[in-house]
Amino acid sequence: MSLELMAANLDLQGRADRVAHQEPETLRAQAVRAARDRDETELWMITEAFMVLRGGRGARVSHGTLEQYRTGLKVFLEWSGGAGVSLLRPGANMGFRYARYLEGLGLAPSTVRVRLAAARALYAALRWTLATEYAPFTDVKAAHDPVPRWEKRKPYPPEDVARLLAVAGPQEAVIVVLGAHAGLRATEMTTVLRKDIHLDEREPYLVVTGKGQKRQEVALSRTATHVLRRWLDATPGYGPHLLSLRTKRSVENTLQKACAAAGVRYGGREVHGLRHHAGTEIYVQTSDILAVRDQLRHRTVDSSEIYVNYARAGKKKAVSDW
Repeated sequence: MSLELMAANLDLQGRADRVAHQEPETLRAQAVRAARDRDETELWMITEAFMVLRGGRGARVSHGTLEQYRTGLKVFLEWSGGAGVSLLRPGANMGFRYARYLEGLGLAPSTVRVRLAAARALYAALRWTLATEYAPFTDVKAAHDPVPRWEKRKPYPPEDVARLLAVAGPQEAVIVVLGAHAGLRATEMTTVLRKDIHLDEREPYLVVTGKGQKRQEVALSRTATHVLRRWLDATPGYGPHLLSLRTKRSVENTLQKACAAAGVRYGGREVHGLRHHAGTEIYVQTSDILAVRDQLRHRTVDSSEIYVNYARAGKKKAVSDW
C-alpha cells in the first residue's frame, strides 16, 4: 500500500473514530438532529463512519464507493424532502416509492441499485446511532433489467480509438491508452502514481490500486508505453500522480471533449467504453477469456464473459451471405 493511500485510510479511520468515540446519547442526539434538519454534511459524516466501522470493507472502502454513496445521499435527501418523508419515521412504503421514483427517471438499473445502496447505508447508520428503528429498504430491489449487459455500454471500435489518439493532446492520449489498452477504470486513472509506472522493464507495466484497494500489475502496450513516456518527459514537475486530473468527473469531461474534437460518439460509451475496448480486443486476438480476466483484473471469469459477446457482435453474421 502506498504512503498516500495509507495516509488517506488513516484520515478516514480518524474521522470514523471521532464519531464512534462519542457517548451513545451524544451520538444519538447528533443523528436525530441531522435527520430532522436534513443536514447532508452531518448525515454523511455518520454514514461514512458506519461504513468504515461496520462495513465489510472497513477502512479499505474505495474512494469511488464513498463518492457514489455521497451522491446517493444527496439524491435521496432531495427526493425525500420534496416527497414529504420524515427520515426518522419514513413509513412502510417509502423505500419502494423511492425505488420507483429512481426508475421513473430512466436511470440504468445499476445506477438505481447504487442509489438504493446509499439510502440503505444511511438507515443502517441511523439505526446504529439509535436515532431510529426503521429499515425501509430491507426488501427493496431495483426492477429486473431486461436489457442484456452487452447491449448497454458498448466498446469503442478500433477505428474510433485511432481517431481519438490522432487528435488527443498529451494528457488526453494518456487517458485513452490507460482505458483502451491497459483497461483501467476512470477512478483508477486518477490514482495512478508516477513511481508505479515501469516503462524500462522488458515487459513494461504499471501498478494500479483497484477495487477493494487491491494493488495489481497491468501490462502496457507499445503505444501506451510511448504515450506515457512522452507525458512523463513533458511534465517532470508534476506529481506524485500521473494525471493532473483528480476526479472521475474531470476524466469524463476531458474524454468527452476529445471525442467531440475527433468526431467520435461519447454517449452510451463514456470512459468505461475504453475498458470495454481493451477486453474486447484481447478476446478477439487471443480467444482466451483468462487473458481478458488477467488484464482487466476481474475476480472471476464470470465478469469477463461479456467480452465474448462484444467480440461476437463484431463478426459477420452467419446468415449474411445466404
